[in-house]
Order: sequence, then structure tokens, then C-alpha cells
Amino acid sequence: MSCGWGGRLLGFLSAKNTKHYIGTEPSTMTFDGLKQMSKDFHYIKKKVDIYKQGSETFRPKSKSLDLCFTSPPYFDTEKYSDEGSQSYKKFPTRDEWVNGFLKTTIENCYHGLKRGGYMLYNIANTPKYKFIEEETQRISTSLGFIQEDTIQLTLSSVMGAGHKYEPIFVFRKGE
Repeated sequence: MSCGWGGRLLGFLSAKNTKHYIGTEPSTMTFDGLKQMSKDFHYIKKKVDIYKQGSETFRPKSKSLDLCFTSPPYFDTEKYSDEGSQSYKKFPTRDEWVNGFLKTTIENCYHGLKRGGYMLYNIANTPKYKFIEEETQRISTSLGFIQEDTIQLTLSSVMGAGHKYEPIFVFRKGE
């Protein structure tokens, strides 16, 4: 879900215990870069499927996934392109974004995960939007995910003010 600029793909390619990467990316420029990256590392001989669409429209095969991991756009705070495929363009209000993008993406993950599979969601509130973390947790648990942990991801050191952190919510698909 929401592949990003390639860090997750590189992590997959370098991990010894991974076999198949499935990603969604609606931004044309980012999608093209990810496809090129997968070609550049073809010699690793791992299966990589990247779809040029949003995570809210990609419906994986039922119970086919072990792990879903994402750091999606934070409503309209992160604007990766001006294309109409971007979640902030498709879902311009809070309610539209929560129900059309966030909830549908989480539903797609639940559908695709095997029983006991994990969904890791790196998403944070912003100064403008204080609802993002709570809505992610509410939607996930209402669908049947069990929140097992919250990992604090260290992002950076702020000049003299210590580190900045974002949560990674760890959910397991219930039995």
C-alpha cells in the first residue's frame, strides 16, 4: 500500500526471508521509478508486482498476504503529485478521506491478510489534523484487527530538541 519512493522495496529486496512484494502506487513518476528499481535488481530473483493505483482500489486475493505495511499520505499534508489519482484529490474532505481512502485501504488489507497476519501502519497526526491516529486505530479494531503494539519510529533529531517520533501501529488479524 502506498509504496513510497523505494525504501520499502529495497528493504524487501535485501531481506533473506521474503519472496513476493506487492505494492500500489498512484503517482506516475513514483510508479515509474519503482518499476525501474525492480528491473535494476532483477538479478535478486524475487517476485515484484507494483500496480499503478491507490491502495483504496487494489483488492488483493483473499487470505493471500502475510504482511501489509504502509506509511500512507497523511490526508492532504503530503502531496506526492497533483494527479487526480492522489487520495487528497479523490477524497478532499476529512470524512471522504477517512471513509474513501483510509477505511477502504484497511478493509483491503484485512481481506488480503491470512489469519494471524500483520498490518503495520506508520501514520501520524499532524498539527492541522489531530484525528488521523485515532481513526486508524478505530477503523482497524472495528474490522477485527487486534492492536498488539505501537512502535515509535525515530525520524530525526530536531536542533537541540531531541528526536521526533511517529507511531507504527502493529495490528494482527484475529483468528
